[in-house]
Amino acid sequence: MITLTDFDPQVVAEHHITEQTLERVIRYVHLLQGDDAPTLRDIAVGGYYGTSALLHEVVELDILLTRDPGLLRKESSAVQRFFRANLDIHAEAMVVEYDYLQRIIRRLFDEEVAWGALVVANASQEDFELLVESGISKPLFKPKPAEIEQASQLLERLWALGKEMLR
Repeated sequence: MITLTDFDPQVVAEHHITEQTLERVIRYVHLLQGDDAPTLRDIAVGGYYGTSALLHEVVELDILLTRDPGLLRKESSAVQRFFRANLDIHAEAMVVEYDYLQRIIRRLFDEEVAWGALVVANASQEDFELLVESGISKPLFKPKPAEIEQASQLLERLWALGKEMLR
């Protein structure tokens, strides 16, 4: 069972995340990705890595619900179409998520990692290109393979810390 105590308390407080918010996010991700939603597995890791995934979905869903307050009452296919029609919101959520990941990695591991490398290592080249095209993020440069490998290793370390890091 996923609870708020599994996540970075600073993020929970700053973004006013409640148990109801968590339930809405879980519903949204199920509608968007199906019962075997990879994002829910990321959130369930908890700790700082899970917090980054939750933060992304909270930001994305909050904005989407301002555009369509009835979104969570729709069928899965309608939610998926709405998501694809509003990729600018996905890009905004990625900015918040990767800023957070970069800060946490700097704080915990005392390492600098290229923002774009984090995106490619954690999400996809497609998400990286979406961010570049959106123009809403900081200047992005195509990451070098060594930067992507560094980002992957740091993300694995962060994932491995899990919820225990917060206790």
